[in-house]
Amino acid sequence: MNPQPLIYGVCYRFTLLSPTAENDARFVEIWSAITNYFKTHCGALGSRLHLGEDGAFYAYAQWPSEAVFKAVSEHIPNPDFMKIRLEWAELCAPSEVLFEGPMLRDLTA
Repeated sequence: MNPQPLIYGVCYRFTLLSPTAENDARFVEIWSAITNYFKTHCGALGSRLHLGEDGAFYAYAQWPSEAVFKAVSEHIPNPDFMKIRLEWAELCAPSEVLFEGPMLRDLTA
């Protein structure tokens, strides 16, 4: 019997509607605020953001389990979060999920 995975990961690709240095910087601010909200209010473990050679942003979000990740869909966001999400929608095309699944091994430590 396999033990319950401790980490559930989701990898995203984000493309800005109008890529400029100013929009890139704003995207990083908004992404950071959203990540911090999920950490504070939804149990997320955090995320890492990367800039790809193609100009798109890539993020890997970590959750303590698939159940905690899926429970976010039931979370009722506060008005400040909704404002941030609206700014996100004006700046960024819909995010693309590249993969999601349980972590099998962690060699970062």
